[in-house]
Amino acid sequence: MKFKGKSFIAIVLSPEPPFDAWFQEIDRIIARSPGFFIDRPIILDVRGSKIPIDDLEELLSGLSERSVRVMGIDGVAGTRLKPGMPPSFSGGRLASDVEVPEPVSPKNPAPKGKEQENAATEPAETKTAQNSTSTAQSKEAASANGIDASTAAPKGAADKAAGPASIPSGSSIVVTEPVRSGQSILHPEGDVTVIGSVSSGAEIIAGGSIHVYGTLRGRALAGVSGKDCARIFCSKLDAELVSINGLYKVADDFDGTFRNAPAQIRFENETLVFEALN
Repeated sequence: MKFKGKSFIAIVLSPEPPFDAWFQEIDRIIARSPGFFIDRPIILDVRGSKIPIDDLEELLSGLSERSVRVMGIDGVAGTRLKPGMPPSFSGGRLASDVEVPEPVSPKNPAPKGKEQENAATEPAETKTAQNSTSTAQSKEAASANGIDASTAAPKGAADKAAGPASIPSGSSIVVTEPVRSGQSILHPEGDVTVIGSVSSGAEIIAGGSIHVYGTLRGRALAGVSGKDCARIFCSKLDAELVSINGLYKVADDFDGTFRNAPAQIRFENETLVFEALN
């Protein structure tokens, strides 16, 4: 038998008292980007907090209720942890920041800069078909810390940036610009069509199907309203994650035949089926 090591990038959450307010920030992230924590390894960093084990148990329970799965805890000795709790972690090295999607205030939008794909430091925005003039002013920044991990601890206000323009069309929306890294397009009522590429670190969330007339490098979550008939179409498949009606596949699980080629993805018999798009 051979044992091999494997390196992963994890998000590190650093809870800050009062925990009710901290959970409100987590809820705001999930509201803006429902897929942000999906299938991502999470480390809970409680170093220096001397948190009572009962409070830690309540934190884990609150995260579990929000479908945030913690894979390890940094800052608590393993002997203190109760049965069923994630294991204790320590060490790790600094990694790049994780951008959290954020809406922009229409009163003071930032000017658009030159588009840069895969730029993890660009400000982010979540755009919905129902409310494209959100006035939210908060931003959760990310700081790196943990086991080869990036910290996504909610913080205060920061700069804002405008997102790609969209054109509503019945139960669908058409995004007329590429979607940059860190941006999130959310339309749970219908289809989303993107005329351009979706950068790594960006995500599209649709109640119906997703059409990308360009390279899909980010995350695409279709059928989030429970439609297993939804599909994902793209001119070039290089996605980080795809999902239809809650069933997910990450890039490592893709068939290499469809990588960097036109493809469609559909839901069939509780599995995702990848097909060439000619």
